[in-house]
Amino acid sequence: MEAPPVIMQPRPRFPWPLAISLTLGALAVGAVFFLFDPSQYHFYPRCALYTTTGLECPGCGSQRAAYQLLHGHVTAALRCNALLIVGLPMLAYWLVRFVLRWAADGTAPCINITPRWVAIAAAILIVFAILRNIPCAPFTYLAPP
Repeated sequence: MEAPPVIMQPRPRFPWPLAISLTLGALAVGAVFFLFDPSQYHFYPRCALYTTTGLECPGCGSQRAAYQLLHGHVTAALRCNALLIVGLPMLAYWLVRFVLRWAADGTAPCINITPRWVAIAAAILIVFAILRNIPCAPFTYLAPP
């Protein structure tokens, strides 16, 4: 009995137009954050939770943190949103690893996030949100200035 012929699937192509578009979009957003201070210009979106309740969500201060970080003021960026600044290296590592693997073998790597990691991330966000809304030191250092 003869073995069936092996059919070779064509290798999927890396979506260079998408990658270039996303990179240009990220550079444009970075340029806006570099040129326009969110504390002085009011075209940036405001936090709905803070506007309605006065409570700061885990993302409050992230626009000011991005502005400070792009200007090289790491401590000021940490003061605006410490969770964002601490999480950026991990996000950058994951993104670079994802893109390099995708470009190398042409297949998009599977994003394997287990429910355990989702629960851990949610717990970190909730604890950070609670701690930054406690109105006494040292928790006030977690709230943006």
